[in-house]
Amino acid sequence: MMNIKHFSLFLIFAALLCSCDKVIDIKLNNSATKYVVEGVVTSEAGGAQVLLSQTKNFSDNNNFNGVDGATITIEGNGALNICTAVGNGVYQANTLIGVPGNTYKLTINIKGNTFTATCTMPQIVTLDSVYVTVDNLNTNKDGSIRKYATVEYKDPASVKNYYRFIQYLNGKKEKSIFVNNDEFTNGQEVNTPLNFNNDNDDPARNIKKGDKLNIDMLCIDEAIYKYWYSLADGASGNSNTASPSNPVGNIQGGALGYFSTHTIQHKVITVP
Repeated sequence: MMNIKHFSLFLIFAALLCSCDKVIDIKLNNSATKYVVEGVVTSEAGGAQVLLSQTKNFSDNNNFNGVDGATITIEGNGALNICTAVGNGVYQANTLIGVPGNTYKLTINIKGNTFTATCTMPQIVTLDSVYVTVDNLNTNKDGSIRKYATVEYKDPASVKNYYRFIQYLNGKKEKSIFVNNDEFTNGQEVNTPLNFNNDNDDPARNIKKGDKLNIDMLCIDEAIYKYWYSLADGASGNSNTASPSNPVGNIQGGALGYFSTHTIQHKVITVP
């Protein structure tokens, strides 16, 4: 969201410089600080973690503002799991492994504030394969062949399914957000290219022969799909609102963010 704000102000300043010589002092009102929750429980050992931070004003730096001193629990699998603080706003429940079909409840207590969220872990949908697709219509800005990772899986017809994919290229996480649902592919074999716009022309984001490509497939619930979809929609400028807004989260009590319980699978290939 911060990138959009910078871009908008740049346009405002450019318009002012072109239209007149009078100096106009634009005052930005500081908004009330809010807590931000990024909580996950995965189907893997060591995958239960909560990041607790606070929002910052426009003029502040972009460093992660981790908040310590909270009491955080995750209820699920018939037990109450107390998260251990490891510093800089990071809390972990290392023994908690998510089970598909189970519902989990997150509770955070911090300085008189209580935030809660519930999420049910979906059933796993198998990631069958990952391969590279060549874009025959476009090239990278340096003239090289544009390639995308493509994921293949069979969508179950019995329930609605929501997916998130995370791409790592040579160990570096791709910043683009990849989410999908089965609105038009229910019960079908799905081949989805993880295409994105390399808007900053960073050669390190271009897939090339010999690169190590790692794809994570997350089966998420509808609320988490809406969170990531709204975040991607706002970042791309496709939102219907006149100004950037916070993504739609599932945290109750006044905090921003999300609590996601999801299955996770990994596949690694070397780009041919």
